[in-house]
Amino acid sequence: MFTVEISLKRNPLPLTVQRREQADAEALLQSLGGAMASQHSQLLRLNCDASSERKVLLLSDEIASVQMYERSSGGSGRTRRPGFSLDA
Repeated sequence: MFTVEISLKRNPLPLTVQRREQADAEALLQSLGGAMASQHSQLLRLNCDASSERKVLLLSDEIASVQMYERSSGGSGRTRRPGFSLDA
């Protein structure tokens, strides 16, 4: 499972959207990046592959950053830490 984490301006808690396939997560990341770069504010509708009932609407000009990371497939349910690390 791949998680796309969206940080919003003036909001300390990020939004997360999960995708089953890496290609789908990367496509969402590119789509959000394009919306952020656009001169015009857009209303974005997002849903989560893990929970189909989870849906969110947000304005593209409120997005501060977007990152993608993979949830580990181990039985513990731990996630790989987002960001950059020297630990392999």
